[in-house]
Amino acid sequence: MFIFYLSLILVTVFFLIFGYYNQLSLQEEKQHEKLKGIVSSLAITIDADDHEKMMKDHFEKDAISDNESNLTYHNINEILVKAVAANELESPIYTLIYEKEEDVFKFGVTSDPTPYFRHNYTNYPEDLILKMDEGGVIPLYESENGMWLSAFHPIKNSEGKTVALIEADVEFSSFISMVRKQYLKQSAIALGVILLLAFILIPYTAKVLRTEERQKQQLKIQSEIIQEKNQDITDSINYALKIQNTILPSISDFTETFKDCFVLYKPKDIVAGDFYFMEKKGEDVFIACADCTGHGVPGALVSVICSNALSFAIGVKGLSNTGEILDAVRDLVVEKFKSSPDGIKDGMDVSLCKINLRKRELQFSGANNSLYFIRNKELEIYKADKQPVGQFDHSKPFTSYDIPFQENDIFYLHTDGFADQFGGAKGKKFKYKQFKDILLGLTSEPMEKQLSILDQSFEEWKGEFEQVDDVCVIGVRM
Repeated sequence: MFIFYLSLILVTVFFLIFGYYNQLSLQEEKQHEKLKGIVSSLAITIDADDHEKMMKDHFEKDAISDNESNLTYHNINEILVKAVAANELESPIYTLIYEKEEDVFKFGVTSDPTPYFRHNYTNYPEDLILKMDEGGVIPLYESENGMWLSAFHPIKNSEGKTVALIEADVEFSSFISMVRKQYLKQSAIALGVILLLAFILIPYTAKVLRTEERQKQQLKIQSEIIQEKNQDITDSINYALKIQNTILPSISDFTETFKDCFVLYKPKDIVAGDFYFMEKKGEDVFIACADCTGHGVPGALVSVICSNALSFAIGVKGLSNTGEILDAVRDLVVEKFKSSPDGIKDGMDVSLCKINLRKRELQFSGANNSLYFIRNKELEIYKADKQPVGQFDHSKPFTSYDIPFQENDIFYLHTDGFADQFGGAKGKKFKYKQFKDILLGLTSEPMEKQLSILDQSFEEWKGEFEQVDDVCVIGVRM
């Protein structure tokens, strides 16, 4: 009987100890899967280009001392704070950048109320370096503040380069304490009622293990689904960029045709609703600057349709008058969208020019976007028709302007993204008056330098504000 009872005690103790360590192991895996799902989702949400610019612009320790002093920091901080609350985390989520020269990570944005911007993270786990471009988990480790589990994920910019890491932690110490208390209590009860526990605890433990295993598998599946969907979205957008790039002429096409010209093209997102266009037909060169409905992926899809419609009207239908071309493109666009069950009325605003360099003739037609023409430092505006290329209740034929040009005349085609950008000291729009003043002040500069100045002016005005729309400006000196 003694041996029997001793055996029961040993069996009970074995299952208690086994259950204790198994619970710790399962909890560790569970927390890791949770943290991986959190950081991988946040890495997609955070605008990596804005984060990269913020860290380059503010290179000193504590350059950002509160959450409201920088718009990019504030926006990312809000995202992290919401993630901490939604996932009931007790520790902050934070971003890190690696300073290779110092071999140290520095903190970027944190969900804490007070930033510790660019403070050193010196005793970092080696996994942060080894898996910087793929992310991963950091096994259970102990510090002076307790025992921790961590997961991290790369934050990649629009070029696919890792510019930062995002890390989330969970303190494991409190869980260990809770598990220990629970199993000590169960051990005391087991020793007091050994026979009862011998028949109850064993099947109960097996049930717990099966339940934990199911939960672990469910968490793993959910994490894999989230990561797969995020990757699918990113891959789709990047592939959409490849498709859109096929409709854009190369900058060399412009520079080979016009000796002094530029194209300023700044998409708001990876892909854009704005596009620029060039096509040659005999002695005529057609160029266009277009702004399709929306931006991002929807705008990019519309841009492909509108660009193909321009090529069809010029190349297949053989039209040469700019007004007639826009009339034909409008018919094609309306026809393309008329079968939509949702009544899509997408289209574009566009400025279209036909240029004959030998005859020194320029013809212009526009839909909401006008032509800026500068001769001898004087600006003349050829106004576009107040209608889009698309479904419109009061459509009329587009107007064509025939404009003889001289050597050193300059003309500009543009969308509304530059003038509509918010920024400056008061966060107001740039507006067309300031845009025209800049162009008039650049008439004596080479077009390549004009491009640089326009780009710099836009970025300085935008500052910490988000870019509100795609930007496209074409400049040609005759």
